[in-house]
Amino acid sequence: MNRQTKADILRAGIAAPSADNSQPWRFAWSGDDLDLRIDASRSGLVSDTRFVLSDLAAGACLENLIVQGRSLGYAADLQTFPQHDDELWVARIRWRHDPECDQVEPLAGAIQQRHTDRRFPWGGPVTSDTQTRLNTQALQIPGPRLYWPQTPPERKAALKVIRQAETLRFRSPTLHAELFSSIRFAVGWHSVCEEGLAPATLAVEPPMRPLFQMLRRPAMMSMLNRLGAASVLGWRSAWLPIRLSPGLCLLVIPSKARADVLAGGRALQRVWLEATLDGLSVQPYAAAGVLGLGFVSIEPAFQGALSRLGSALCELCESGYGLVFLRLGYARSAPSDRSGRRAPASFGDFP
Repeated sequence: MNRQTKADILRAGIAAPSADNSQPWRFAWSGDDLDLRIDASRSGLVSDTRFVLSDLAAGACLENLIVQGRSLGYAADLQTFPQHDDELWVARIRWRHDPECDQVEPLAGAIQQRHTDRRFPWGGPVTSDTQTRLNTQALQIPGPRLYWPQTPPERKAALKVIRQAETLRFRSPTLHAELFSSIRFAVGWHSVCEEGLAPATLAVEPPMRPLFQMLRRPAMMSMLNRLGAASVLGWRSAWLPIRLSPGLCLLVIPSKARADVLAGGRALQRVWLEATLDGLSVQPYAAAGVLGLGFVSIEPAFQGALSRLGSALCELCESGYGLVFLRLGYARSAPSDRSGRRAPASFGDFP
């Protein structure tokens, strides 16, 4: 495998989504073997307890690597979590040239175009044929599946769970601090940044921007919460855009094991790439699933809410564990502001 091929594969991995654009990946080559590791300096925050968010991002990164490698004529022999006493070592890929991989992998064409779209409303509908294609992509990875709330009661229950989780992010001082620490207010409302979230990517309406920026102060958030601000923010950030969008699905994994979370990230990326090829806009909502798994430790006053969240999610998807909701629809144009990426050399062994 030549240097250009290795570089092309790694650029695809770097383009994967991650929580708050944290990009928690490290790469190391040994001949044609590639190790994917979690970057400890960009992981392990409270919502990333037991590396749930990092494993989810690593799974998306891993699938991008595999898809891009296949499009360049290389098959991947994959070993996940190769060394049990090294919790940061996620996977080893042994690449081999495969004559059967001599045709373009369709999903590879969407890797650089995939993005999060937080605007609303979107048009629709998301047809049954589209749902079938997205379901098929999720099932390419053993274990994960998509659940689609179809009936009004199912959709109402899903909206309630998502709103509760988003509200909790503003009510809990711990989660509030984590949320706002990822937003790079210093770049302003008209620029993007290579790591973290630029305010421009958040789709906050111009009249609301000064107030939103003030919410990063704990004292201000605490005072406004006495007036119900967290509930309003949960309504605005989750309930309203989802209610006005035609499509909603939930990625479900069979267990809480790290291997299944990693597989969930791989399935998520395949679904997202297929949605991109279909012209769909996508916004992920991971808070409900991540908080519902029960690993996150926050203030005792909110532990009951966490427990109820997990129970509601289990009832919603009947079996397994809901991991990430996806809001889907058709936007008239792509968003003008997209999150950037760090320089390739910062991810470790880049050719």
